[in-house]
Amino acid sequence: MNSLELWLQFKDFFIDLVKYGFPAVALGLSILSYKDSRKANKVQDRLKEVEEKLKKYELEDKEKEREEATKACVEARIGRISKGKYKMKVWNSGKATAYNVNFNIPEECEEVVRRDKVPYEFLESGKSFEEHVLVDFETPNKFKVTTTWMDKQGSPYSKEQIVTI
Repeated sequence: MNSLELWLQFKDFFIDLVKYGFPAVALGLSILSYKDSRKANKVQDRLKEVEEKLKKYELEDKEKEREEATKACVEARIGRISKGKYKMKVWNSGKATAYNVNFNIPEECEEVVRRDKVPYEFLESGKSFEEHVLVDFETPNKFKVTTTWMDKQGSPYSKEQIVTI
């Protein structure tokens, strides 16, 4: 083989390579790129879903905070002042003012708690008042107290608790 034949064979090989080899390699790269872009799109879609859920959760959380900022929560507890002396403390643990605050107790315990200060006209957030509790041998160790109040718009609320002596 002389150099001319060698050159012609190389030329034919190079033409075939350019005609068929490069497009085949380009097609292979295109297929790989397409697969990678599909994977990336799936990841992007999942990320969008997670972001939407997170935004929805944050929105619900903000809405809940806003709602709690406009609510009062009146609670009651009996505490020992000294030996044989007890008081029931009624307080507003919410973030808004409670109006027309009152409490209800079972009939068998009505003589236990005095009702000197109720209905309490308004009870601001963090404020409290106390009622005297009279304890004797027949007083039950625990009983149910239902606190009632209204919000600024006049909507009634209540909370039921068990208090212990």
